[in-house]
Amino acid sequence: MKLKIIYERSVNVLASTLAIAAQRLPFLKNFSPLLHSAGSVKFAAPLTVTFVGTHALSGQSATVRPVNGGTDTIDLELGESFVWSFTVDAPSLGTFSVELDNVEALPPGVQKSGPQSKIGTLGGTPTEAGSYIMKIIGWRFGSFSSQSTQPYFLTLNVTGEAASPFDTFLANFWSGDDLANPNIVGPNKDPDGDGMDNLLEFVLDLDPKVAGVQPSDFKTDPNDPSKFLYEVPLNSAASDSTVIFQEALTGNGDWANVDATQFTRSADSIILSVPKATKKFYRLKVTL
Repeated sequence: MKLKIIYERSVNVLASTLAIAAQRLPFLKNFSPLLHSAGSVKFAAPLTVTFVGTHALSGQSATVRPVNGGTDTIDLELGESFVWSFTVDAPSLGTFSVELDNVEALPPGVQKSGPQSKIGTLGGTPTEAGSYIMKIIGWRFGSFSSQSTQPYFLTLNVTGEAASPFDTFLANFWSGDDLANPNIVGPNKDPDGDGMDNLLEFVLDLDPKVAGVQPSDFKTDPNDPSKFLYEVPLNSAASDSTVIFQEALTGNGDWANVDATQFTRSADSIILSVPKATKKFYRLKVTL
């Protein structure tokens, strides 16, 4: 009977601790391991970690004990978010470190927060596929000194392919069936009817759902008054897209690529330089 009472008291203490943690960390909506929430965020149960250090008792070693089915492996698809947390059965958790291949680092798109009320948290939306083995060490003090836990290894497996910058751009304006409709979001489609297809709107960083005009600046070259400069601002996210100028005498199917020495491209613009005496038509040509 005494053992049963001790057991029940332990369970009650654990439940109370988790309830307090849930109140203080409202974004931890669920302490069940890796259950999908309505917001497509995965949650993992806290883990209990025992400190060990210079003041540890003889023969004592650090242990990691999953609470409520906590996990040491998280499987995600690119674009899927997660939250994973741990706590310590020690007076305090000053800080914690995370290493990848023995270097203090986190997987791309993952952040750490806390500790708050002895709970440290990792979470975010991974941006690169791969298998990441994170070595987590809790420290008694914020200076990464004195007592610490034995390393705990959390594996994060991320699969899938990252969306291209163009696909990400489209997702800013369409969703659901519209985003899956090639007649709306196709690179050569012009849903707003302004004469600029979706690909060009992406490269120019325009709203493909609102009719507009191509931004540009036409001026005399300050370093050579005999030339004109035609500058077009570009979307820095379109760095993988090929952007060139074409020229024509009539514009009736006689377009040809302008020599690459006549224009320069930077991360956020492309500039064409031509003699003022030139009588030609010019246009941008864009390819993914």
